[in-house]
Amino acid sequence: MWPFSSLIPVVALKDLHKTYDYVIVGGGTAGCVLANRLSADPQSTVLLLECGPADDSWASRVPLFSANFAEDSPLTRRLEADNQAALGRPIEIFQGKGLGGSTRINHMFYTRGPSGQYDQWERNGAHGWGSEALLPYFIRPECAHYKADPNVHGSKGEWINRQNGPFFFSSFTHSVRACEALGLPPIPDPNDPGNIPIGWSRIPLTRDSKQQRHSTFRAFLSPALVKSRQNNLHVCPNVLVERLNLEKEGDILVVRSVTVGPAEGQVGVMPTVHVSVRREVVVSAGAFGSPQILMLSGIGPAEHLKDVGIPVLQDLPVGDNLQDHFGVFSKYFVPLHDSIARVSRQPLYFIIEFFRYLLFGTGILLAPVVQMAIFASTAFLDARGVPLQEKQPDHSTVPDLEIMPIAYAQGRAQNDATRGSFSLLTVLLTPDSKGTVRLRNTDPRAPPRINFNYLSTPYDRTRIRSALRLTMRIAEKLHAQGYEMEPAEAPPTNTETGDDVLDRHIADQGCTTYHYSSTCAIGSVVGNDLVVYGTRNLRVADASVFPTVPACHLQAPVVAVAEKCAEMMLST
Repeated sequence: MWPFSSLIPVVALKDLHKTYDYVIVGGGTAGCVLANRLSADPQSTVLLLECGPADDSWASRVPLFSANFAEDSPLTRRLEADNQAALGRPIEIFQGKGLGGSTRINHMFYTRGPSGQYDQWERNGAHGWGSEALLPYFIRPECAHYKADPNVHGSKGEWINRQNGPFFFSSFTHSVRACEALGLPPIPDPNDPGNIPIGWSRIPLTRDSKQQRHSTFRAFLSPALVKSRQNNLHVCPNVLVERLNLEKEGDILVVRSVTVGPAEGQVGVMPTVHVSVRREVVVSAGAFGSPQILMLSGIGPAEHLKDVGIPVLQDLPVGDNLQDHFGVFSKYFVPLHDSIARVSRQPLYFIIEFFRYLLFGTGILLAPVVQMAIFASTAFLDARGVPLQEKQPDHSTVPDLEIMPIAYAQGRAQNDATRGSFSLLTVLLTPDSKGTVRLRNTDPRAPPRINFNYLSTPYDRTRIRSALRLTMRIAEKLHAQGYEMEPAEAPPTNTETGDDVLDRHIADQGCTTYHYSSTCAIGSVVGNDLVVYGTRNLRVADASVFPTVPACHLQAPVVAVAEKCAEMMLST
């Protein structure tokens, strides 16, 4: 039924072999890469376990249809974090669920992160995780479909990224002019460590040559590849790893087997099985799933495990150090023709754009809702949020804020059917605050308890206010250019706004940006080889291992982690 469906061969829970060389727990962003690399040797048997589906419908590959974290979809998992003191309310959490994980539902941004941050990791003890050491693992899987420096970009990898072409909405052009007026320069390539990472930039996207979403599922686990390796690679979706079964070998823990049962909603339909492990287990279930599995297996904070009733095998700060990029929306009314809202307000426009994409691979279905981003450092802003001219960043600077112009807004701005909506999303990239992930009970199907602890330090609160003041200066420049925008839910731009006004806006419009990380961090839970401390054959490879959340969108560094992990596993 091309182009509307594409299926890969999968193995049912009841048909799994008794033993595999490698077991990968989680088939998300990292898991698909690991499955590809570890199964390249036909003598190695590999099992990939995923709690979500192997669905690959045509609609799930269309950028606009699929780029929505909050969509009620089998490819989305919804959780709820604890009440956040800084906001006075809980936070809804959305993650990708299914092969490819969040690369199936994100906005496809390909950003690697500033080299200065990785070099900080290395200086702090994460040897082998500095910018020079990581560069080969960014290059290896990449296939850059645009003019890019071959010294820092790959052209032979499986994972395609490309520039998004001319600006689709005039708000982006006006935003560029606002940056220029404020002294924020263009960044020619945000992923080139030779560029100073402060200014504005077009953001590359992971889209393939058919202009479809190029998730890690599509890139690394194509139907042809899985079929060609079906003798040694088994992909098993819709199952849940209930625990890892570990034994002591002297002073070291060894994973002997993995207990696998049906995913939620299928209990009683499929059996629970125990799969033995010949060589290694790698957990790649994300910043919430990976610590949950480790804790259920007896690896985690001793007092917490005792409180829940789980025997303690290894006392480690699993689930600590949770970080996320905290964001604050500023929302505006704009002309309808300059907003993605036009798609739902004008049916004829949508029909034209649908066939434009189907026939030519162009138009609004490419999801040009965000085409640029602005990176800045609060250390280089004055009291009004204006970039300092007498103090300039260099190549080692780590931007601690990002502002994204978005041709859409929720809330009050989307309720006027005669006008469009526009947002400026202000994001704190290097949070000082840290949260936790904890078990509710011993049930592996119970969602974990999550507390982001947003803005719990004075440093974070000071910086998010400073970042919002830069956002206000950008909005002022947009007005000055004659761009038609009227505040819907935004701080005022024409007055000196006090901290109390900004704090009310932050509490009202604060949100997650879905970049959950660091709950099994290098140096505290895993070593530089990603092996869990106190174990011999158990590794973690996903966003949970980052010492701090990278100052970028996370899919590219997660793939780099998977590449490096696979190489280390294959070399042992």
